[in-house]
Amino acid sequence: MEIYFIRHGQTLFNLMDKMQGWSDTPLTKQGIDDLKKTGKYLENVHFDALYSSDLKRAIDTANIIKKENKVSSLDLRISQNFREISFGSLEGLNSTELWKKLAKPYGFTNQIDFAKKYSMEFTRSVMKKADPWGYAEDYNDLLVRFNNGLNKLRKENANDSRILVVTHGTLIETIILEYFKPKVDVTQSFPENGSITKALLTNDTFKVVEYNILPK
Repeated sequence: MEIYFIRHGQTLFNLMDKMQGWSDTPLTKQGIDDLKKTGKYLENVHFDALYSSDLKRAIDTANIIKKENKVSSLDLRISQNFREISFGSLEGLNSTELWKKLAKPYGFTNQIDFAKKYSMEFTRSVMKKADPWGYAEDYNDLLVRFNNGLNKLRKENANDSRILVVTHGTLIETIILEYFKPKVDVTQSFPENGSITKALLTNDTFKVVEYNILPK
């Protein structure tokens, strides 16, 4: 099964450098314009099914891509399994300032340098512990949910299907770090808005084969 993962278009919180997670803000004009380019890039690619995270920015993205496609007849299927990681009570905070605070006790000023020294798994565990309400997710929480989503794709689609999944930046980053070989440096792992990541799914394997394809 061939899977095309698309990161949603730019949102207001993306533009403002705010932690978004399970919170939702609308697509910006640039976000919509960029997605039309992604849709044009994929307009003659036949898809057998279309899935989206249940967050509105992903659903809106999926509908833009669907409208541009000329060779597929698709009903949008919604799944919480492809939802973004939760930042809990940290959502809405300035991302740069938050990671400066979280990384400081370890001798760093940002998430990337912090993760290069330790790991992305560790930095996300620090973030989860920083949420006093306990709603934030860590690396493994997201992986478990994502793998439940893969099992859903296996159950609902034929083995030779080509599937389009609209999802989120941290989720795509996680699967790139986990399933792309050779291992990707964290400085190169976060996908652009509207970018495409391709993967292959069998009954018992999953691998990312190409990532962060950005239509011009």
